[in-house]
Amino acid sequence: MTQKIDIHFPRAPLFGAGILIVATIASVGLARMSPAPALTDLVKTEVAESRSLRFEDAADGSVHIYDAQTEETVAIAAPGTNGFLRGMMRGMMRTRKQYGASLTAPMLLERLSNGMVLLIDEEDKITLDLDAYGHTNADVFKAFLKSQSNLSNQGGQG
Repeated sequence: MTQKIDIHFPRAPLFGAGILIVATIASVGLARMSPAPALTDLVKTEVAESRSLRFEDAADGSVHIYDAQTEETVAIAAPGTNGFLRGMMRGMMRTRKQYGASLTAPMLLERLSNGMVLLIDEEDKITLDLDAYGHTNADVFKAFLKSQSNLSNQGGQG
């Protein structure tokens, strides 16, 4: 013998949840179809400092960072260190390979007047806001700017 259980659930919460789901899906779809403004349109601030850098893998596993204008060594990331720098450069080089761009072309590091730090790869037209990866990760690249390297050199002598 089977017993029939009659369960009644209020309809208002069900309709509310259904409307919320439909509204969420519609707003996501609308956002995906609308063109997002480019980073350059969002950032209308002046460049306070820039430096053209070239990154090179060495045979010993280190990464050498050079000033692209003077060929001066800016920094050397020893093997097993600077995971963010290595990961960022690995991703950028993979993208360059996909576009068939030069792997040795320099990248532009810019600090804007509002403090924002950008890494610009002019070979494949990619601009990265380094602060989006966290301030400690952005600080790795900020150290390559001339004003920052001058500060660290002065700090090391005192």
